[in-house]
Amino acid sequence: MRRYSPNILVVDADPDIREALSDMLRHEGYRVKAVGNGAEALQRIRQAHYEVALLDIRLPDLDGLSILRVMKRLDPRLPIIVLTGYATVENTIETLVKGAFAYLIKPYNQEEIKAILRRAVAVSRLIGTGEQVR
Repeated sequence: MRRYSPNILVVDADPDIREALSDMLRHEGYRVKAVGNGAEALQRIRQAHYEVALLDIRLPDLDGLSILRVMKRLDPRLPIIVLTGYATVENTIETLVKGAFAYLIKPYNQEEIKAILRRAVAVSRLIGTGEQVR
């Protein structure tokens, strides 16, 4: 029997972080699409379904909070895990109020990301199952 592999979108301006996250997540059995800017992230959300998105707040083209808002409008069920190296109390509160599933600070802890990602995928599946029942 073939194992289900959730689709994960990684959005980070730093190519080294994108590659490291992508490698780690693929090793965990996820299918990963990684992009380096907000416009490409929004294009991907419009083209495919993702169980979870990992989103950097500081991107070269668009403000991460704006991208978060648009992503939630395009797919209200999408759990978005915000990753940032520029943490402030205001950013933390604002991203969570705007619908982020979690807020993590770089440098990130791999085990923490894996645990939160597993939880986010489980929530995404539950939401999908609930919608199928209706």
